[in-house]
Amino acid sequence: MYYYTYMGRLANQRCYLAGPIDYAEDDGVGWRKELSKWLKKRDVVIMDPTNKKTSNTKFIEVGDEQNKLMHLRNMGRYQELREEMKPIILADLRMVETSDFVVVYLNPDIRMCGTWEELFISLRQRKPTFVVAEGGKANMSLWLFGRMNPDFIFESFEELTHYLDSVDRGLISEDVSRWVFFNE
Repeated sequence: MYYYTYMGRLANQRCYLAGPIDYAEDDGVGWRKELSKWLKKRDVVIMDPTNKKTSNTKFIEVGDEQNKLMHLRNMGRYQELREEMKPIILADLRMVETSDFVVVYLNPDIRMCGTWEELFISLRQRKPTFVVAEGGKANMSLWLFGRMNPDFIFESFEELTHYLDSVDRGLISEDVSRWVFFNE
């Protein structure tokens, strides 16, 4: 007997989850876990910097590893910190480069640096890039509006998933200047 399973447009797409880690209360793990559950139901491949699928511990930047990195900074051991951070940054930016689309969580109350680089690399590479903005669009930097379409800045993860669900089901047209789906 043949069973047909629905394969949405997002199936097998790789999604990188960008957002603050260093100064986030939970190392930025919570929102990524929740969104990952939703994305996995659509067979999206998750690329999560807080849960890297690698055997190399040099790429880990949360939990005890983050405490170690903060300790190096607090002790003024900056060259050692630089050497520890280089492979982490390499892995995270490589995930941005190999992703098919990027979801970015921006919270202006949390100090961040790498998130901005990941966001702007994604935009320069013309990837579909979706921002969830804590406090809404009105709370975002003016610079961001000059760099990306405000239609892809969402007030909540619920609003984002509603939009992505519509893309997945083919109910809305994707932005063809950034997103290309290939039929198999």
